[in-house]
Amino acid sequence: MKLSTFSIPGMFTKLIDISTGISADTPVYEGDPAPLIEKVSSIGKDGFVVSRISIGTHTGTHVDAPAHIIAGGKCVDELDPLSFMGKAMLLDLSKGEGRITADELDEYYIKNPDKEDVDILLLKTDNEPSPHSLLKSQRLLAASAGNWVLEHGFRLVGVDTLSVDADSSLPNHHLFLRNGLNIVELLNLSHVEAGTYIFICLPLKLIGCDASPARAILIQRSSII
Repeated sequence: MKLSTFSIPGMFTKLIDISTGISADTPVYEGDPAPLIEKVSSIGKDGFVVSRISIGTHTGTHVDAPAHIIAGGKCVDELDPLSFMGKAMLLDLSKGEGRITADELDEYYIKNPDKEDVDILLLKTDNEPSPHSLLKSQRLLAASAGNWVLEHGFRLVGVDTLSVDADSSLPNHHLFLRNGLNIVELLNLSHVEAGTYIFICLPLKLIGCDASPARAILIQRSSII
């Protein structure tokens, strides 16, 4: 059964799954291992099904840990789960083109009426994501945009692209992870409108790893009962 709503005293709440699933067709960053999922037992032969999976740590919706680019940095199992929860602002940048700049972020940020207590930033760039569009996307953050994110006090940035960096030197990865700002990449935001939500994203507790796939959801308060 697919759970999409639940009740809390005083409110009606909607859950929105914004995770990119993992399959053989899931796009990966150039040079990363392609996902492989295979059955190693079957109900007909063994009475049960077990599968073997082989994926890179940056597959599907995933969290980058400081160890990804910082020698001696924290691994993903050392990150506080609470740092991946909070009030989020989702900006819809899908009508733009090219690299995302600080000026573009500022323009859309100003339009959002509900900025109070928001410390998580989610950026939507594609209304109909596909492996082709994700691999070819030019809607990545310029270094100026990374500086804007940090200067505005966000503690987590989530994107629907394969990277938070437009530049191969990864300036935003370094800026964010050295300053305790969490990174979540390859969200599926195509079915979500701009606005504010409660964001929850829990990476797997992979001991000593540089990143981990994660399940991410938004919680939207629809109306007061």
